[in-house]
Amino acid sequence: MKKIIFEFNHNKKYKIKGVNLEKCFNNLIKNKIKLKNVKKNDDNTAEFYINIESEKKLKQNLNKFNINILQEKDFGFLFFIKSLFFRVGLISACFISLVMLFVSQMFVFKIEIYGNENISKNEIISCLNNLGVTSFTPKNSINLNDLESNLLESMPSISLVSIITKGNSLVVNLQEKVINDEYQNVGNFTPLKATASGKVKSIKLIQGTLCVKVGDIVKEGDILVEPYIIDSSGNKKSVKAEAEITAEIWCEGRATHYDNAIKTIKTGNVIIKDDIYFLGLPIYISKVEIPYAEYEVNKKVTNLSTTLIPIKIERSFIEETKTVEENVPFEDVKDKVIEEAKNLALEKAKNNSAIDEYHTVTSNAGVTQVSYVVVIVGNL
Repeated sequence: MKKIIFEFNHNKKYKIKGVNLEKCFNNLIKNKIKLKNVKKNDDNTAEFYINIESEKKLKQNLNKFNINILQEKDFGFLFFIKSLFFRVGLISACFISLVMLFVSQMFVFKIEIYGNENISKNEIISCLNNLGVTSFTPKNSINLNDLESNLLESMPSISLVSIITKGNSLVVNLQEKVINDEYQNVGNFTPLKATASGKVKSIKLIQGTLCVKVGDIVKEGDILVEPYIIDSSGNKKSVKAEAEITAEIWCEGRATHYDNAIKTIKTGNVIIKDDIYFLGLPIYISKVEIPYAEYEVNKKVTNLSTTLIPIKIERSFIEETKTVEENVPFEDVKDKVIEEAKNLALEKAKNNSAIDEYHTVTSNAGVTQVSYVVVIVGNL
């Protein structure tokens, strides 16, 4: 049998196995299915070549006689050309994709505006378009310093502007001109600081430089936004720090209990002492003996005359007190102390809906402190 080394047409080599090979081959010949280079082996296997156009009929006949296909292999010049085109196509597609990706990074596709409140985004983009910056503008054709100057000159309502390129975006940070009483301290703006402790939930930067990100935990007084922006030359420009930052705010109330405490109590014994004054000078001072070892004095002043000659009486209430030592274990007043801490926390929450609340109790040497936390969502 002559081995097929090369043919123009697309052929396939098959290796099959079955007990009815003779019947199968006769049926194939009867159905005018042309086989090439048929080779039968002793283990009920056979090998042959067939044109690709007869492949469907071949498999139908093999199934009819329960013949198993052990191997299939493509041959021929046309198959080689098809494979080559397929591979070259994949390589070409990858190459073209890389070229397109590289080229796309050279253009501005999106314009992002930050810091505008009274000026519409469309108005700013329209001005940039008039200055020659549109979608698909090559990034290397944009002189950022000149663009900043031209935008300031074209839009008198803008006082400061910083323009940078980031990926395929042109990012414009600006500050609008404001009334004198808001703008008189330009250059001396203060940072935006957290007014409470909590976990940052969302951020909308208006202007300035962010110091935090979503998920950060901040304490009261921490800086959230610095009062400056950095222009395209790397220089800092002072702006008013503004942002809308929401967070899970922890409103904490604390209450302390002492197991052993010294307290002052009133016994109920009171002595009243009256003194009379004219023009602020004493004209009668009551001399009353005070028999109490401990006492508190509360005074009440009454005008006896409403004429041009003012006379006042100063009445003193001298109340006897005693200092006593109390021994009250925390467990006896636990609920009361926790409630006290909770009320302090709710007062700080300012009637905002709580999304969570919890408390902790710490004790040391007879002193117990309860920390109650109410978690709300609000602006920092």
